Parts: sequence; C-alpha cells; structure tokens
Amino acid sequence: MSTTAANTDIQASSEQQPSTIPLVNTDNYPRIVVIGSGPTGMRFVHEMLARQPDANITLFGNEPYAPYNRVQLSSVLAGDVDRNDIALDMPDVTKYPNFQFVICAIKQISPESRQITDTLDRNYYFERLVIATGSRPFVPNIPGIEQTGVYTFRNLKDTDALYARLSSSKHIVVVGGGLLGIEAARALQRLNTKVTLIQQSDRLMNRQLDDEASSQLLEKLQALDINVMLSSGVRVVHGMNRVEAITTRAGEKIACDTVLFCTGITTNSELAREAKLKIGKGIVVNDQLKTSDENIFAIGECCEFNGQTYGLVAPGLEQAAIVADVITGGQSHYAGSQQQSRLKVVGEHVVSQGEITDFPRYGSEREMIYRADGIYRKLVIRRGRLVGMLGIGDWPELPRIQELLQQNRRVMPWQLWWFRTKGKLWLNDASNDVNLWPKAAIVCQCNSVCQGTLVEAIENGCTTREALSEATGAGTVCGSCKPLLQQLTGYQGPPEKEKAWPLVLMSSLVALAVAALIYFIPGFVIPDTVQENAPLQQYWNDKFWKQVSGFTLLGLSAIGLLMSIRKRINSARLGEFAFWRIFHIVLGLLCVSILIIHTGFHLGSNLNQYLMINFLLVIGLGAIAGMSVAMSHHLKPAQSQSVRKGLAWLHLLVSWPLPILLIAHITTVYYF
Repeated sequence: MSTTAANTDIQASSEQQPSTIPLVNTDNYPRIVVIGSGPTGMRFVHEMLARQPDANITLFGNEPYAPYNRVQLSSVLAGDVDRNDIALDMPDVTKYPNFQFVICAIKQISPESRQITDTLDRNYYFERLVIATGSRPFVPNIPGIEQTGVYTFRNLKDTDALYARLSSSKHIVVVGGGLLGIEAARALQRLNTKVTLIQQSDRLMNRQLDDEASSQLLEKLQALDINVMLSSGVRVVHGMNRVEAITTRAGEKIACDTVLFCTGITTNSELAREAKLKIGKGIVVNDQLKTSDENIFAIGECCEFNGQTYGLVAPGLEQAAIVADVITGGQSHYAGSQQQSRLKVVGEHVVSQGEITDFPRYGSEREMIYRADGIYRKLVIRRGRLVGMLGIGDWPELPRIQELLQQNRRVMPWQLWWFRTKGKLWLNDASNDVNLWPKAAIVCQCNSVCQGTLVEAIENGCTTREALSEATGAGTVCGSCKPLLQQLTGYQGPPEKEKAWPLVLMSSLVALAVAALIYFIPGFVIPDTVQENAPLQQYWNDKFWKQVSGFTLLGLSAIGLLMSIRKRINSARLGEFAFWRIFHIVLGLLCVSILIIHTGFHLGSNLNQYLMINFLLVIGLGAIAGMSVAMSHHLKPAQSQSVRKGLAWLHLLVSWPLPILLIAHITTVYYF
C-alpha cells in the first residue's frame, strides 16, 4: 500500500525522548503510563494534570509527530485548515515537571510485572496503565490492493500521501459511503480531480441516516459533481504494479489511477490480546473503564463497553475524564455514550444522534418529521421521551435538542405539534443566541462542554475565543462550535437595568394590589332606603354614569389589547419602548380604577363573574410581567429572557378572551 514520507511543522524532535523510566516508584503519586497520543490519550493527560498537577505521567506516541487532532484531517486534505492548526496542546513541562512524552511504539505489555517494553527494548514501569491505541483502517481482502495507488485515510501520513497524489491523479475511486468516505471524496476534489464514491449499501451513511435524509445527501453530492454508486462494491483492483482500473461487484470496469478505502475500522487490541487481557470486538472494559486487570484501563476506539465499540472521538473524550476521576479516587461510572455523526464538508449541516435507523421496535416509537425548502428534521419519540434525532440543513435548536436527548427529558405534546407545523420545539427564539441557552445545554459536543461552564470561564476573565478554548477545551477538536464561542465572548454579564425600572416596579405593584383588593373586598351594599347613600352610588347605580364608566372601560381595554402590536413593530419613530411600557401599566391602573367605579367591588354572577375574573387575571398577570421586567437585571440572561417571555405570553393568552366576554356582556345588558 502506498506511503509517502513527509516533513511537517508539527513533527516532534528527538529531544523529547526521555530516558528509561526506572522500575521503582519513589514519587508520591502512582506512575501512570499512557499508550496512544491521539485526542483521547491527550484528553486523559490533561484531565489527570488538572486534578493532580504533580502526577507522574508518561505518554507514548508511535507517529513521528507531536500529537494532533485526526478529526480534522479531511479539512487539512481539502485545504480548509492549515496542518499547524490541528496540533493538540501539550502540557507545559514547567508547570507539570513529572510529565514526559516519548515517540516510540510499544511492543509488549506485562501485567504481572507491571512493565511495558518499547521497540527499542526499553522497559518502563507503571502502576496504572491507560491503553488508548485507537483503531486502524479495515481493508477488504480483494485482489490487487497491494498495488501503488491504493490508499487508506487514517493518520497524518495518509493525509500527506493523498495530498501529494492529488497533483498527478486524474480519477480517484473512494470506496465507502460513510462519514469518512464522504468527507474524503469532497476533500479530494480540490484540484478538480474526478471522484467516484462507491457505497456497498443502498444508501449513504446507512447507519446514521434514513432513506429520505440519505437521498437528500446524495443529491447534494451529485450537485458537487461527485459520481455516487450505491449497492455496489469493488471486486478487483486492476493494474501492473500501478492502479489502472477497478471492477465493481456488478461487473462494471471503471478506469482510475487511485483507490481510497474508507471501509471501516479495526480496533488496535493486539497488545492487550498478547497480554491476555479480555478481548471481544475490542478491549473489554467495565463501567470504570477497567480491563480484566484492575490496574489497566482502556479508552477510545480500542475499547469495548457492553458489547459496543465507538468509532467517534466524543465517547473517547468522555471515557478519558472518567478514568482520570477513577485514578484520583473518584467514583465515576461510565454508562455508554450517544453516538453522534456530523458532516460539515458538503455545504450543509448533516447531524444524526441516537436511534434513527434499525432501532428496536417496542411498539411505542413515533417518528415526527418536518420538511421545508431543503430542510429535513426528524425526531424519534418513545414513551414521551426523545431517543433519536436527524437533521439536514441549518437547525438553530440543535444544541437544545441534543441536551434534551442526552438528559432523557420529556417532550410535551404541544412541542411535538409545534415541531410538525414549524420544525421547532420551543416558541421563543432563544436557540439563535447561545447566551440564552440553558446552563446544561452542550455547546461543544466533542468535549462535552456546557453553556454554564463557558459562561463561568468568561466571568473569570476569558474574554477571547482562544482563551475560552484554552480554559475549557471547547472548540479544540472539530471546531464546529467556534462561532458559538465567538458569540459567547460578547457576553457582558446580566442585562442592563430597564429604563425607569423603579417606576415600572412601583406601578406594577400598585396594579397588582388593586386587582387583589377588587377580588377579595366584599362589594358595596345597596341601601334599603333612599335616605342612605353608599360610596360611589351615583356612579354605579345611575344608568347614565354606568354607561359612561362601562364604555370608558371598554375603550381603554381595546387600547390595551392593541398595544400588544407595538412589540411587533420596530420603528424609532414610535419612541422608546420603555415609554410605551409605562403607558401600558398606567393604562392598567386606570382600568382597575374605573372598574371599581363601574362595579362597586361586586364580582357579579354567571357570565359577568367570568368577565370580572378574566379582567382581574389580565391586570394581575400584566402587573407580574411588569415586575419581572423591572427586576430582570438581577437575573442571568437566560433566566431573564425565559421569565419575561413566559409571563408576556401568559398575559397575552388570558387577554384575548376579554373582547368576546365584553361583547357578550354588552349584548345581554341591552337586550334584557
């Protein structure tokens, strides 16, 4: 299989090679050895050093480079990301003097003597061993794969080889229509090279997408001039030492000069097998990621938990944090990970998580689908809870929906109705502003960094996206959350105080108090004789004044209802909104004052009683909404926005029955 040596700026120097670790431990902390310097192994190192800065850790990598982020290799191949930008942060040895990085492959693990042996026959002692050896490409055993021009795509060496090949290649066949195959096919088009993508299944990304989503993805790839062949495969690679053509499973011969296999992965578990650790599809671990030897852990793509291996980076990062906690005395337990796939290179957001295809049928699954203008969204609901989600196209609510899925929260019936009609689960537009997301909502999916952690880091002085990434790890893997981090760095703390907030607060309190008095104070008693006068009797017992107060109340109520339209009109000519808010509250006070004159504190009966209760609810909820606006500067943005919008909607909800009840009241009064 073709290889190309390459010089690179992130190549590690031989100066990083330390001397052999002694076979005795004279330190206060257990000696920890990590095999594998990919994102998972590096995450474990950072998690350990965050807990124990003086921890004795030796990290082994078998590539001639400093650790790098292999998730972004397709972006490097496409020319979208510079190779230096994918380097992973190494611990500062001035801060962590007991950390060392060794570039050398390991050939043997000896659990009994707690030693590992490298390819230079040097022995290293460990008290805790973490295996993070990842996986390697699976290549089917077909004739001709040994020829020059056959490649895999797994590491930086493969990337360099493919990058060099692009300048001379005319037609590249990519075998495998999964996530990696699609990303590679798009990246290999950079020099207008002809690309054919061959997928064995009858749909692309068959484990992550349903038929409709796969069809949309197929159309997008074809629009990029990528030829896609479904339900096919490669039977033979032809050539005389160099690739000349391939023959498909259907017998079609296709001329090409390069073949790239993206046909899955195989776990790197040979070291563990030779050490007689328990092996299944990968290195078998328990819920603390311990292997059959309690001093040896396995994390990332090489491990198997509950019969499942994970071919994505995010589960490995979760596992790394759990192992670091366990080694430092914590009681964390791993419960498995939600597998999430994201495609970023076809000009569209494609995301899949949870149970989407071939999920077990319990008879209670419901598929909720929304389609509009090239957007496809699907939710899978089981017993009222979200178990899977799939989307093509921009989806502002995606982080909140992922949080809903990960936390196993219940989805309400009205949310499902709203989703089917509008493609949204929430009425408000807080999804567009990461500052307004719930604290538990995950912003960086790769590193599982939530909004609350990021806001706390900003409040502690991380004022730039780079500083935020360095402090929390967000945005350091796939980079898709960087725009959200940029948005967050504009966060300036709680909202500013509303203009004239003391007046708004006092007016709202008075309105609420008066509404409560009308409801609880008994009505004025009508005198038995004309020689006695009740308070305000001339206004609420005289027909003329009764009509004056009634129609005045009707007019003011109509103005109050119409004022809700002001929120939908964004015009400076209408003046500041704070002025209209105060006017609205004053209007409410006038209404309750005239209501006292009109009714004499009587609630009435039947229809009149419904009208009075509805009117008092409108006034009371409006007053509470005004109080929440006035005091919003004491809340965090998400809390403030949520409370204000919730009360505003409730106020409007109880307001709109009012016109119907008023019309019915007037009609019955004049008719009878």
